[in-house]
Amino acid sequence: MIVLPAKIILFAIFGAFLTGIACSLVGSFVVRMNLSSLGFCMSHAAFAGAALGLLLSFNPLVIAIIFSVLVAFILGPIAEKAKLDTNVVIGILFSLTISLGLIFLSFSPGTAMSSTALSILWGSILGITINDILRLTVITFSIILI
Repeated sequence: MIVLPAKIILFAIFGAFLTGIACSLVGSFVVRMNLSSLGFCMSHAAFAGAALGLLLSFNPLVIAIIFSVLVAFILGPIAEKAKLDTNVVIGILFSLTISLGLIFLSFSPGTAMSSTALSILWGSILGITINDILRLTVITFSIILI
């Protein structure tokens, strides 16, 4: 039997609670706007950004957020200019960002299969820190206020 410290479990439960609130609020708008595959695209954009951060030796979280925001900003204009359905553009960006992420990881010197790269790919809710809880709290309350 594995015994985990209570702090790890409490952080995981509180992080899941905050994420559940934020995702449920945003999710209802995403479904109403017929963008249900947007989450897949954004998660792969974040992966590509984190891989780029590893390649450039910057903070992967910061680069992942920047990369995700850039993909979100180009999604609408591309769909309008190409006169394509938004879900088609999401599919194209989904494929593009996962490909870029794997390319960035393959060019990263010695980090392609490191613990940092693997934690970006597969993560664990038990790895939540107090800083993550603070970020989640700010994001969740920002979503509630909007």
